[in-house]
Amino acid sequence: MKFGGTSVADIGRLEHVALKVRRQVEAGDQVAVVVSAMAGVTNQLVGYAKALGGRESLPEYDAVVSTGEQITTALLALALQQIGVPAQSFMGWQIPIKTDNCHGRANVQSIEAKPFEDCWEKGIVPIVAGFQGVNSHRRITTLGRGGSDTTAVAIAAAVKADRCDIYTDVDGVYTADPRVVPMARKLDEISYTEMLELAAQGAKVLHPRSVGTAMMAEVPIQVLSSFEDKPGTMVASSAQLTEIGISGITHSTGWLKLTVELGNTLSTNIKKMRSLLGKADISHEMMVMNLSKGSSVDLFIPHGYLTWLLMVLEDHKIASESQISVTPELAKVTLVGRGLIAENGYSQKLLQVMKNLDFSTYLATLTKQKFSVGVHEAYACDLVRYLHYYFNLDQINDNSPKTMAAGL
Repeated sequence: MKFGGTSVADIGRLEHVALKVRRQVEAGDQVAVVVSAMAGVTNQLVGYAKALGGRESLPEYDAVVSTGEQITTALLALALQQIGVPAQSFMGWQIPIKTDNCHGRANVQSIEAKPFEDCWEKGIVPIVAGFQGVNSHRRITTLGRGGSDTTAVAIAAAVKADRCDIYTDVDGVYTADPRVVPMARKLDEISYTEMLELAAQGAKVLHPRSVGTAMMAEVPIQVLSSFEDKPGTMVASSAQLTEIGISGITHSTGWLKLTVELGNTLSTNIKKMRSLLGKADISHEMMVMNLSKGSSVDLFIPHGYLTWLLMVLEDHKIASESQISVTPELAKVTLVGRGLIAENGYSQKLLQVMKNLDFSTYLATLTKQKFSVGVHEAYACDLVRYLHYYFNLDQINDNSPKTMAAGL
């Protein structure tokens, strides 16, 4: 059982979580619990560290920001003990949760199962701090954004758990963000691959690393609400889900299109750019060659990578400032599903949708599992709502498109 920051935001909510854990124990299950820091605490700790020159890559940064989970872990153990449930708190280094030496975004390498087994033999519920581990130098590391989800799934894999329940402020995975699409429908289940795509494309319910870990270890994940006793969404094996169709739509903002004129050295520089983007760990969602526009390349990248990418291009003499143009304030809208390029799939329908829009689009990619398109941020929510309506995602088992209206 994993509980996020909003689920443990204050003493009242911690007591509510303790009752949920007790019910699970009383049902006869062996339970391990992972918790995040209380809502807002990690951001406060990050502010403290950065005010004194702390950076994510520094060991002391991790030592500071990991303390939020330590507080929550001990408080929940106290809350459980108060209602008659034996519980013991554990920091990442006490298990230990072993990671690599990359501070700020460490990867879990191994987790000892014995501390959990020892607790269960004594009837004790282990409460583990999420988001943290310990490296080969015996220094505390943190796992980066969504790290507590990753901790929970990794522990579930290590102890061969039947299931990993992720409790959050939503009651499952929806076909779109309900705040954007009021008619969005909650999914009973979704495959690992589809959930991984949704998470990678901007859905906030689960972090991509946690889904990837679950998929490799074949650990089922159930997404549930901390605040309502409702059935959630099961993230299950893709082998169980064979229908062709669209599972959901997500979007993310803060993107831009970077056009780089490469002239006569197109082929050489394309290879060089791909290599440099990979080595510099620069996320580029789409790369399109425009041979009809003077041999240029369009890159669709997060805004935060712009300065770094320009430095890389300049250092390797791929382009000068006069050969680069930027289209800012873009968003990425993505449909995720199965069989989108199949003979009876959606490629022609998607192309027709794009032709009928009343606003510009910037680059698009289509695979068997996703269709992504760039639009101006001002139109992103409109496009999400329109695609959700057009493909009938509010209707169970009905992805056949509605009659197309001209534009939006």
